[in-house]
Amino acid sequence: MENIIFRYRMLGVLTLFHPDVEQTLENIRLYAPLLDRLIIWDNSPLESQDKTQLLPRLSNLNTDIVWVGDGENRCIAPAINHAWQMAQQEGFDFILIMDQDSRWTNFMEYRRLIEQHTGEGDQWVFTPYVEGCDQWTISSDIQFTELFINSGTVIPTKLLTDIGGADEAFPLDALDHDMAFRIRQKGYQIACLTTCRLVHSIGNPTKSEALHLTAHNYPAMRIYSIARSHIINLRKHSHWLKRSDKWRIVREYVLLPLVRILFLESGKWERLKMLMKGIRDGLCYSLPKNHTT
Repeated sequence: MENIIFRYRMLGVLTLFHPDVEQTLENIRLYAPLLDRLIIWDNSPLESQDKTQLLPRLSNLNTDIVWVGDGENRCIAPAINHAWQMAQQEGFDFILIMDQDSRWTNFMEYRRLIEQHTGEGDQWVFTPYVEGCDQWTISSDIQFTELFINSGTVIPTKLLTDIGGADEAFPLDALDHDMAFRIRQKGYQIACLTTCRLVHSIGNPTKSEALHLTAHNYPAMRIYSIARSHIINLRKHSHWLKRSDKWRIVREYVLLPLVRILFLESGKWERLKMLMKGIRDGLCYSLPKNHTT
């Protein structure tokens, strides 16, 4: 990949958990050479071979790589905050958040457009059009959205500082939605650069044509985490969310999972039990007193 000098400095943070080594290598090579530094945040157990299998094969990318991992699965929020602290201390202008399974089709264009709009004075969070997640109709090269997924999103360091970083009450699920809500509450916009594409899959999906539903087939513990986190998020932002937003959260993360479990997924009893437990724990979670500020 050709060497290009960019005006602004971009720090990437990639989270790993039991990755497919070959696929992860291929994905990293599509964007890492265009970063000023890449933090690889390894959530796999210490006995895994992630580092020994991946790191030597990334040495030719001409990218500064920092490996972080202590054998504990701390998910995504601490990884973002680690990158945020580094970005503040060492003068990185942007933070790119990446998942191991996400594949860029044109990261060069994405980086170029971010540079262009930042130079024009726009204070935006940037996201690509995510194939496999985004299903809305594209009508222009830039479309402002209300939400984003973590992977592929680029957040200016100053903006992340303004919202106080990632809330580690959401180590994985609902983290992106919580950040999007706080970003919009501060008056910033989320700009989807629709000509830039990221391919990303969620879970192990199976479809039912009769019910017009897709089941993600998450493990029971992940179903628990999703329900708990989104209920907490709903409560945290209830003072600000519109009624339609609240209904969307209940529909997407409580009612539809219930329907999927009952009609599409196996292991129904364990999944139902964990869904109910996630809802209960989300409702019982003690919100910080300053959560509305």
